[in-house]
Amino acid sequence: MSTSFDTFLQELEVEARAEGPEALAELEAFRLHFSLARQLAERRRAQHLTQKQLADRSGIDQAEISRIERGQANPTTATLGALTRALGVDVRLVPADAAA
Repeated sequence: MSTSFDTFLQELEVEARAEGPEALAELEAFRLHFSLARQLAERRRAQHLTQKQLADRSGIDQAEISRIERGQANPTTATLGALTRALGVDVRLVPADAAA
């Protein structure tokens, strides 16, 4: 992900810390949401697939894949399952300290 986006997130964190626990919780949800979107897009690109090719493999509409990758959609578990199967990856829960 670009440095400018990482800088943006750092600035948001400073603001969230100043605003308190509720703002920090919202920021964490934002991070998780965009982290998944970024990982899906990175995996697709690593396999040299277009969104259309992934759509054909997964049965998920290309427009929905685009929305997911831009962080503008909340995919269902069925949608995530179809995409991850098509990409040859799993969705797993990883302890926060292990993910760093």
